[in-house]
Amino acid sequence: MKFYIAFFFCLPLFAWAQKEDSTRKTLKKDTTIVLDAVSVNYKKPMLKRKADRLEFNIDQTPLQNLNGWDILKNTPNVVVKNDELSVRGSTQILVTINDKKILMSQEQLKQFLENTKGSSINSVEVITNPPAKYEAQGGAVINIKMKQNKLTGYKGRLSGRYHQSIYAKGRIGLMQSFNTDKWQLSGDYNFVSGNYVRKNLDVVTFADDQTRWESDMVRKTQSHAQHSYNFSAQYAIDTLQNIQFGFDGNYNPASIGNYNVPTNIYNTANNALESNYQTLNDRRQRYGRFNAYLAYDKKFGAHNLTWSNNYSTNHHRENQEVATYFRFINEPERYNRFANHSLQLIDLYASQLDYRLNQKKLTFESGLKYSFVSNQNDLSFFDGNQQNLVLDPNRSNLFKYRENIFAAYASVNYQWGKWEAKAGLRTETTLIQTVSNQPFVENKNTRTNLFPTLYLMHNLGKDQQLGFSYGKRINRPNYDFLNPSKSYYNFYSYFQGDANLKSTIIHNLSTTYTLKDWNFEIYYSHRVNPSMEISVQNPATFETVYNYTNIEKSNNFGANFSKGFSLSEKWKVNLYAMGEYNDDYFIGVDKVLYKNKNFFYYGNVSTQITLDKAKTWDLNLLYVYNSKSIQGSFNITSSQNTNVVLNKKMFDKKFEIGLVINDIFKTDNSIVSAKYANQNQYFTDYRDTQYFMINLKYNFGNQKVKDAKARAKTDEQNRM
Repeated sequence: MKFYIAFFFCLPLFAWAQKEDSTRKTLKKDTTIVLDAVSVNYKKPMLKRKADRLEFNIDQTPLQNLNGWDILKNTPNVVVKNDELSVRGSTQILVTINDKKILMSQEQLKQFLENTKGSSINSVEVITNPPAKYEAQGGAVINIKMKQNKLTGYKGRLSGRYHQSIYAKGRIGLMQSFNTDKWQLSGDYNFVSGNYVRKNLDVVTFADDQTRWESDMVRKTQSHAQHSYNFSAQYAIDTLQNIQFGFDGNYNPASIGNYNVPTNIYNTANNALESNYQTLNDRRQRYGRFNAYLAYDKKFGAHNLTWSNNYSTNHHRENQEVATYFRFINEPERYNRFANHSLQLIDLYASQLDYRLNQKKLTFESGLKYSFVSNQNDLSFFDGNQQNLVLDPNRSNLFKYRENIFAAYASVNYQWGKWEAKAGLRTETTLIQTVSNQPFVENKNTRTNLFPTLYLMHNLGKDQQLGFSYGKRINRPNYDFLNPSKSYYNFYSYFQGDANLKSTIIHNLSTTYTLKDWNFEIYYSHRVNPSMEISVQNPATFETVYNYTNIEKSNNFGANFSKGFSLSEKWKVNLYAMGEYNDDYFIGVDKVLYKNKNFFYYGNVSTQITLDKAKTWDLNLLYVYNSKSIQGSFNITSSQNTNVVLNKKMFDKKFEIGLVINDIFKTDNSIVSAKYANQNQYFTDYRDTQYFMINLKYNFGNQKVKDAKARAKTDEQNRM
């Protein structure tokens, strides 16, 4: 998918004052002078390089008409392919809001950001080498900064969205903010309804059997009552201390999928159809999450102390019934039926104490953190015939996971002359206990890791900087991926996690060079025991197993550059390009070490045009190209996306209407394949990316009042 990088130059300063001759008059005592108003218009650069991050500002740009997910897809250094985020070729990423982690799976994160209005986002920070203050989890950090202000008054916004792809979707939302000298209060509620589609053609070839199995699947999921909400509050005890508290969450009472999947089996010698079977999958899901936080912040002189607490709970219930009709050559027709009932419950508590000292040239930070996670997955498997289903204890499972993390960090930032340096060290001690009854697995381990970070930046001259950074990171597996029970898609395929998954250790090196609005970067990442999903064919049973497991190691080496051009005051053009070498080392089913390597390149061309003098019409055009890429044993074909955004403000900018046309030429799809040893399979993947979307917003109250700052969640929450 696409992502977007741009620069906005400072707009000219417009000012006017008294006539020149009036300023030369001799002033008399008690004379009153009336000065004309001075109007200053300024826009921050869209892209700003800092010592430890790249900041992408989208405030007051056409991108604010997009939703949060589409903004991420346009963010420099962020690649979204097959609905998966990656930075520098790594999908092991920590996503935060206002520097705090969010509690969601990858799919839930996508839905949450799709329902997040772009107008509430100020900027996105891409932190490829996060400093010691951040959790060590994840290879990189994407920090979404929401808008905030302390202006007093009331404002509100009523918004709606119509989304038409293969099927229609809609959203209606209400946001309100009320601020006084002491209080900042804001909250919003969104209701979303729609049908979601994903199309796959799976092809698996069994060479020894001389057969090719082709499954044509269209997954249509009805989700007609999605609710999301949040409330944020801040109370200023005095000018030096405040309390923040709030909650947020979502609830989906019914996500319903009825899938009819035909599978044809061909003889590869003559390409003749020999057998077939048909799978009817009836799936019902219900899930929700709730997060609450309380924080106290105290300033005394150059010192700052913050104590924050977070609680999160997440539940996910899924009931699935699968019926299969078999029509195999030289066999009588037969029927099979099974069902899965699963329930996942996750609870998390985290408490953190941070201290900060700000001096003229020196900044010191340190902190302590404790977190506890409880995760329980209860899977019941039922097997039988057309009439009765009976519990099968051999394929049912109860999985429990407990995790305690004790962390401490310290970092120092110092500036002298044209130099700036920042160094930090974080230590994390993790205690893990895992119990699974079928298959039986019991793990208890304790480990302590050190995570150093280092940054150097030198100002070579005016608007010219040279920087270097190093960071060590860890990626702990998502809780779902640790569950070793089998989750069946159909009679011949299932997903299985790994209770013995190892954490991935990541080393990041980066060198940056900035000259005015030119940005260059060279980087290298080395990952030990990276974890990812791979698929394995079993010729004996004709099963395809999707397994989340560790591979041996992985490397990326690459470079990127960006440049923004102002063709006129109203016309901007932005370029972003990157290229990187990737290699993944994995052990195949034949116990041989394989190396999958690739050179990946990416290009983005975008333009923003203001269509009228009043600046009420904005047009944004984007083109994105992704070349072939790899993931473990998989090879992924190239993809393209062409996108148009048109926005109009009316009635003194109280009413806004926007039009988004995405994937105009329907080229944002890919083919994923694996071919080595006796493995030969591929699937085409299309995720309903061609659509048009109409956004409507009505603003009331004092729109200068911004939302109260909402603290996002802790590091552990993203793994849920």
